[in-house]
Parts: sequence; structure tokens; C-alpha cells
Amino acid sequence: MRDITLGQYYTTKSPVHELDPRTKLLAMLLYVVLLFLVKSRPIWYLPLFFPLLYAFHVARIPAKFALRGLRPILLLLCFTFFFRMTLTPGEEIARFWIFSVTREGVLKAVRMTARIAFMVSTASLLAYTTTPRQLADGIEKVSAPLEKIKIPVHSMAVMLMISFRFIPVLFEEINTLMDAQAARGAEFDSNSVWKKTKYVCALPMPIFISCVRRAADLAMAIEARGYQEGAQTTRMYPLEFSPTDKKVQIVSWVFFVIFLILLQLWS
Repeated sequence: MRDITLGQYYTTKSPVHELDPRTKLLAMLLYVVLLFLVKSRPIWYLPLFFPLLYAFHVARIPAKFALRGLRPILLLLCFTFFFRMTLTPGEEIARFWIFSVTREGVLKAVRMTARIAFMVSTASLLAYTTTPRQLADGIEKVSAPLEKIKIPVHSMAVMLMISFRFIPVLFEEINTLMDAQAARGAEFDSNSVWKKTKYVCALPMPIFISCVRRAADLAMAIEARGYQEGAQTTRMYPLEFSPTDKKVQIVSWVFFVIFLILLQLWS
């Protein structure tokens, strides 16, 4: 749990960090749409990999830090690849025990695994380069038209910001509890799966109680500062598009259209 970086902001100066959150949300949305549009050969994920790799390079995110963001879903990726590969009917290319590996299954497994990994990496890049406050402001600005149909956009943005701020706090609380349990004899590094499961199962209840206590303290602090739901608020740093933002938006749309045309022509 100490090496998990998912949802954490990476403090550094880079062109990606300085972009408007709405620009990053737009680029992420277009990228995810392209991921779901790839339904043929997995080779199409290769031209989608290089822009993501370049974005991490420009954002100055270390490779080890970025790869640690995939650690929480590593087991999910393995299960997805295995079951897609063995449970998809088609032309059999290998067989072991009761499982049959098919050509269609391998292609579908690669597509599904790559799609999940790229989506999580894109979301991680957004979290690494955008503070919870900026992300909440960006989502609120983008969703502002929904207020006309009585959807509480501002309240939803505040809840989202608090949720993101609680992610590192939750990990810190888990690490503290694990240290306390280890001081009492718990062996989280044991080679025995049964022992490790036994000690881990003792964590959820104190974590839940701690989260409820922190949430109650946060609600009391918000009320003490006079927060009112639905009240008009101002911002010290209002969001404004810079010339770089406009260039990135144009490049994102051009890449989206070109990739879509090529996908339709060669699929």
C-alpha cells in the first residue's frame, strides 16, 4: 500500500501541469472514446500508446512512479487477459488442462487488457498533473449548462474534490493501521496466503471507523466556515484558456479525426 500512486498529485513544473483542467478533460475524453472505438486488430493500440507516452514525458512523470499507478489493477489485468483468452470461442491454437486458447480469444484479451491499462494510465496522468481543486473547478465549468435543469453541479464538484483529497489520506490511514498491527505481531509479509488474508481481513472495520470519524470532522469544519449549499461563490484564480490550451485542443481534435478516418478506412 505504500507504493500506490493512483489518484495522487505529482508536484513538479511542466507544460502539462500548467494546462487548463478543461483542456486535459477534453483530451482525456477524446482519447478514451478512441480506445473504445478500436474493435479490430490490437495493432491499432500502438498509435494510441505513443501519444500517452509522450504526454507522460512532457509532464515529467518518472517511469517508476507511473508504473506504480498500474500496480493496484495488475491482478485485474491478469484475470481479464486469462479469462478472455480461454473462454472466447473460436479457432483453437493451444490447450492445457480444461482450458482452450483460441486465436479470437488472444486478440480479444489483448484488446481488453490494453484498453483497461490505457484508461487507468490516462486517468492517472490527469490526477498526477491536476490538483483536486483544479479538477473540481474544471468539471464544474464543463457541467455548468446542467444547472439549467436543476442539477446541483457545484455540490457535485465539491464532493468530487473532497473524494480526491481523501485518497492519499485513506492510504496514509491504511499504512498507519498496518504499522500498528505489525507492531502487535501481524505478518503482512508472510509467505502464507492464509496468514496474510487473516491479517488483512482485520483492517476494514478500523479503516471504516476512521473514515467516518474524519468525514464527521470535515463536515463540522465546513459548517464552521459558513459553507452553504447552492450559494454563489467566487474564485481567487478563475479558469482561463491560454494560447497553449487552444493549441492542445486543436491538436487533440485533429488527432481524433485523423485516427477515426484511418480506423474506418483500414478496419
